Amino acid sequence: MMLQCKKKRELVRDEKTFRDDRLFIVASEDTHAPAQYFDLFRNTRIKVRVLPTEGGLSAPGHVLQRLDDYKAEFDLMEEDELWLMLDTDHWIEPNHVQAFGQVCTEASQKGYQLAHSNPCFEVWILLHVFPLDGPVHFDRCADVITQLKAILGEYSKRTIDARHFPLSSIQDAVAQAETLDSNPNDRWPQMTGSHVYKLVRKLL
Repeated sequence: MMLQCKKKRELVRDEKTFRDDRLFIVASEDTHAPAQYFDLFRNTRIKVRVLPTEGGLSAPGHVLQRLDDYKAEFDLMEEDELWLMLDTDHWIEPNHVQAFGQVCTEASQKGYQLAHSNPCFEVWILLHVFPLDGPVHFDRCADVITQLKAILGEYSKRTIDARHFPLSSIQDAVAQAETLDSNPNDRWPQMTGSHVYKLVRKLL
């Protein structure tokens, strides 16, 4: 007779509040910035677990696989959510966009949510401190980081400073991102913008 392996409970879930708290599992293409940022959200009823890129496995298919592996390993509850967070960057160039789209379609079919940024996660950070309106457009992530450094004086993916992101600035970022998002049903922002607001709006 074959024995079934019981899934493990998620380790960040407090045993005393196991039935009360809600998990948001975020698989990210990035190694440092999203994990640093979502540490800002501390709530006894909501917990965010970021699955960062390690060992250079940052291709969209690898990031999606991390969500699959996590779901297979842990005993998640119905209200828990799994999110795929990617940068469009070079993935939407002609030689990559078809594969990128296929990963997004597969994730949606599995019930995962999408929170992509164009061109990168740093656009979401920038929305906290700089109004993106009118003709402002960034083609490269390096340009977004240059803008962040000009405004904040410094910026590091490894050490995001919580002082730059009070609740009011997070709310402003959500509002800005919604305004920029001319078609929320798109799988990723077609112009400079970020769908991370869809996740953060739930965390707020």
